Amino acid sequence: MSKPDLEKLLSIVKGKRKVFIITHENPDPDSIASAFGLKYIFRKALGIISVIIYSGIIGRVENRCMVKLLNIDMTPLSSVNLRNSSVVILVDCQPHTGNVVLPPGITPNAVIDHHPLRKSSTKAEYIDVRKSIGSTSTIITQYIKQLGLPLDRRVATALFYGIKSDTRDLGRQASDADIRASVYLFPSTLQKKLARIEHPEKPKEYFIELCSVLNNARIYGDAVVARVNMIGWPEMIGEYADELIQIEGIRWCLCYGRHNGSILFSIRTTRSSHMAGVLAHKISLGIGKGGGHETFAAGKIDLAQALKKVKDPEDILVKRFLKEVSPRGAEPVMLISRDKAEIKPSEPGVNA
Repeated sequence: MSKPDLEKLLSIVKGKRKVFIITHENPDPDSIASAFGLKYIFRKALGIISVIIYSGIIGRVENRCMVKLLNIDMTPLSSVNLRNSSVVILVDCQPHTGNVVLPPGITPNAVIDHHPLRKSSTKAEYIDVRKSIGSTSTIITQYIKQLGLPLDRRVATALFYGIKSDTRDLGRQASDADIRASVYLFPSTLQKKLARIEHPEKPKEYFIELCSVLNNARIYGDAVVARVNMIGWPEMIGEYADELIQIEGIRWCLCYGRHNGSILFSIRTTRSSHMAGVLAHKISLGIGKGGGHETFAAGKIDLAQALKKVKDPEDILVKRFLKEVSPRGAEPVMLISRDKAEIKPSEPGVNA
């Protein structure tokens, strides 16, 4: 792809008073970092103070730690009126995909993303959507380089972690561009803060639910399916899916659960030739929305709306998934058998 016309993007923002940069719902590190980097660009290049807007919650411990340690100012969507904005820019998301909230009639002025291009994005004045790149943070890093701006260390740390998080340490769908961006950013990162972001303390509830997920996980051939019962934050679904896909011999994973009136699900696969994003869209067709990349994807089903069409949306979701990835007639096998799941006290003197 040719270099984006950054002058066009800057011209859209130049002289405007209310510039809103919107992340996707329940923003992850890539979405947060992309917005933070773009805000920095507008301030350094134009002297424009923009506002980062998000919906949902920032729940995952690493993400909260990132926002706090790097002092990233983010404003809940509920406290602003997008209709009063001068410019609306979407980062790491696109309109009408189910993971960003836009009032009716609001068309973004710019869309910057690394997911497959949606038709709804083509109405924007500025479009930079590159599905061949592993993270939106890489695109923003390229902007900073192209404009010749100095690297702020907090911004560099955020963008580096955004790339690292979305590509699973450059091991998941990372392109040469992601690698080059990481090399460029690394010398300017705040190493101690980065270490604290990557390895924060986690609440006991995280491990209690992880135990529950492992105990109810079922294996169908080379696919594993697990329900998350106690969702403390929406990103837990993807977090546990990332863990389960590492099981030896497993090629597909589906994790799902309920949160705030919706069924959330994440898909992972080790088969790069298959499209997890296409599968996410297919299994949620008619009852919700889903999409993503070749090896990882996610979706959301509004429970109240889905129940008007089907009796059990969760059952439909799982059956559709298994129909696509599991051998016919494959009997489920518990990941952890019931007898192994029972905790038996050691006899006196044994294993002391």
